[in-house]
Amino acid sequence: MTRIRRHLSGLGLILLTALLLRLLWISYVRPDPTDGRFDDTAWYRGSAHFFSIGEGYLNPYSGTPTAAWPPGYPAFLGTVFKIFGEGVWQTASANLALSLLTVIVVYGIGLLLFDRRTALVAASATALWPGQIFFTSLTLSEPLFTFLFSLAILLMLAVPRVRAWRGGLIIAFGVVTGVAVFTRGQAVLLIPVAVVAWGMCGYRWRPAVSWAILASTVLVIMLVPWAVRNQREIGTPVIVATNFGPNLWIGNHTGSTGRMNIPEVEPPQASRAGLTQGEYEVKTSNLALRKGLRYVFTHPTRELELAGIKIRAMYEADSTALDWNAAYHHDFYVSQSFEESLRSLANGFWFAMLILSGAGIIASRSRLNGPLGVLPILVVTWTVFHLLFFGDSRFHYPIVFAFALMGARGLVVIFDALRRPQTSLDKSYAAA
Repeated sequence: MTRIRRHLSGLGLILLTALLLRLLWISYVRPDPTDGRFDDTAWYRGSAHFFSIGEGYLNPYSGTPTAAWPPGYPAFLGTVFKIFGEGVWQTASANLALSLLTVIVVYGIGLLLFDRRTALVAASATALWPGQIFFTSLTLSEPLFTFLFSLAILLMLAVPRVRAWRGGLIIAFGVVTGVAVFTRGQAVLLIPVAVVAWGMCGYRWRPAVSWAILASTVLVIMLVPWAVRNQREIGTPVIVATNFGPNLWIGNHTGSTGRMNIPEVEPPQASRAGLTQGEYEVKTSNLALRKGLRYVFTHPTRELELAGIKIRAMYEADSTALDWNAAYHHDFYVSQSFEESLRSLANGFWFAMLILSGAGIIASRSRLNGPLGVLPILVVTWTVFHLLFFGDSRFHYPIVFAFALMGARGLVVIFDALRRPQTSLDKSYAAA
């Protein structure tokens, strides 16, 4: 009981801090997706509205059945709207709750991989992380996906540690992974990462593969009804969404910058003749996919150059939420100097954590062949997968929790190294 009380007391203070900082932010910044902007937040807000009134997943601009983007976040936000009403505060409050849950999950992962002190530092870093705080006010899928993604990692790491409930835990991992895939298709990476992680936990590969098969079966069972719905509504059994092709083309075509912007090149568009909106979305996605893949295989030298640009774009800053809040309008914040201060705060914190993460990896290098190795493996796998698309600093948001954990380990190791000489000196004085 005393041990549980210690955990709750330390974590409670961290959660209170996270709550207050995010409340302060959403009280100051309230971007409204209905203010005329044309971006992801407008899509999510509009499609969530249709979910909330029981119409299902509809294109918010045409009012027709769609699978243009994964349905997870619109369905989640639509549920929030149905229960609490539609609005900016409801969205921000839901994001705030997800952020607090993510802090708890990070603490749990820290306990599994390290110790209570490192877990507390990692949870504190997540609570204080400016780039994470700035996303709280946005109608974007990052807070939901990050919670699901980190929760799946927690369940993944817990599987080898239990026996009696292992089957149920694997099923739970499959369910969370499935919900994450519905939020962002990239979550399918969790299955191969799990196989490697379980194999690194000292188990033979055969059990690890069998566990992954069980989790994959759960995932497939969850995806089948959605594919059936897409066959019925738009004429094609789309597994998750039709945005895979366009996103791949943006990062791989003549004139591609490796980033989200598309200068002077018209995106591939299928002919609308005789097609419903849903059929048009599918054919356009397939066209973009073919053109993007053709470019990848016919321009290997250029692809290597683009890969470097994409990695840099993915990790060069942590202030992208400031731009999304402002819808890239320069008069959104109280002053330019204040905006630049927020940007410097976000990026300074980010680069400090990257450095500390490097220190944590070096200090823990002897343990990287065990469960701890899942963190760098996750970061590398996530990064390599996104080389298929375009580079954007928004894409590193879902794996920030891995840097919080590795950075926490680095900070603890550095603190101990600095403290040790003083401890030795104190002992010498005591002996004298």
